Amino acid sequence: MKSLRKQGIIIFVMLAMVLTACGGSDTADEITETTAAEVVESLDSPAVTTARAVNIDGVSVTDEPCPEAVGGVPTGANPAQGCIYLGLLNDYTGPFAAAGPALEGSQRAFWLAQNMSGGIGGQYSVSIIDGFDTSYNPAKHLEGFNLQKDKVAAFAMSLGTVQTLFILDEMDKANLVAAPMSWYSGWSYKSVDKGLVVEFGSTYCADGMNAVDWGLDNLPAPINTVGIIAYQGDYGFDYAAGVKEAAKQRGLTVAWEYIPSITEFDVAAAVGLMAQQPVDAVYMATAPGQTSQISGGAAQLGIIPFTFMASPAYNEAFIAEGSPIRELFLSGAFYSMAWVESFEANTPGHEAMRATWANFSDSASAYVVAGWSSQYHLRGVLEAALKGGDLTPAGIRRAAANVTVESDGMMASRELGQNRADIEGTVNKPDASVASGSSSVAVRYAGPTAKAYDWEQGPCS
Repeated sequence: MKSLRKQGIIIFVMLAMVLTACGGSDTADEITETTAAEVVESLDSPAVTTARAVNIDGVSVTDEPCPEAVGGVPTGANPAQGCIYLGLLNDYTGPFAAAGPALEGSQRAFWLAQNMSGGIGGQYSVSIIDGFDTSYNPAKHLEGFNLQKDKVAAFAMSLGTVQTLFILDEMDKANLVAAPMSWYSGWSYKSVDKGLVVEFGSTYCADGMNAVDWGLDNLPAPINTVGIIAYQGDYGFDYAAGVKEAAKQRGLTVAWEYIPSITEFDVAAAVGLMAQQPVDAVYMATAPGQTSQISGGAAQLGIIPFTFMASPAYNEAFIAEGSPIRELFLSGAFYSMAWVESFEANTPGHEAMRATWANFSDSASAYVVAGWSSQYHLRGVLEAALKGGDLTPAGIRRAAANVTVESDGMMASRELGQNRADIEGTVNKPDASVASGSSSVAVRYAGPTAKAYDWEQGPCS
């Protein structure tokens, strides 16, 4: 199996090299587009009817058509439609750089397919502008946001929990919503995200709970003691909170935690803990590079506990032909958590993804699924904003407050803005027999801890 950086045709490999932001028209005047005169229903009510006029700003949404391609990637835009521009904050050179091309490529593929199927309401196509490399750094994330904020109607991706939290105040000022590449439990609560983050899928916290419960109830060997390896103040902190809650409820002993900041993370220290204080299971929420180094290093010392990885911690390259850790990760001791089934799943959304993506790449990684699935709920928000007659950033933000969104069966229906977390996730295992490198052993699973937890109290971390 090829690595992410070597898969696919050149137009998707080129995405990782894009380091500047651009896009949008220079027209500054507000434009009103007249459609059939009908009574307008408030966006504050659950139902949204077709409005008699559509407000656009002429810059982030234009009457002029979208470009035919961005960075060599076709948009599939209809030249007879207007254009909705979306921003993009990706990681091309930081710890998740290996994921960047597949994440971005599949998002562009999603909108290509959507544009070729009528776009948004048959009136607008969508174009993601050139992405900005944040290097997974909050300061650079803000820099990229500021460079793009006046050109886009929303963001197709804001990668990283801490990074997205860092720009929330500026998103608030600009009325710009974003699809996250993050499953932080806080995105489910207006008190945290101000209604600006268009969340999708099960949260890290719920995944942590489900990892503990599923392992206890399904694995052949007992789990009594656990260790946790994660990043402080990052996505891993939310996953760790879920693990600790489930361990408490199920009577497990958390023997140790290694949760430093990402800048202070020491692989040797993590391996040392695993060797000095062996546990039955380890719950890991790191970048893929750290996951492979820690697990491989411990295995060299004869330490192979059950390991449950949060979704960003696993990479199918671990089990690629020639990988030195291939047999380790195929040993039956490793599992990963995800918000949705892997690439090969049988849902209409997965089928549409595979049909579109096959034109561009042979990659079937979880990052392809992540990028594609992340756009469904944003699509629903844009469609609601159009029905409400306001495709300005403020109108899109209002639409995001109460719309029910669908994902062609990839995820359960979701009513945004309800101050609750989605708890049903998927448990995967490494599998070299399928292109994605993962097969699902439990789908839409919610264990007893997540079901009993009081999610009304707010985010886990």
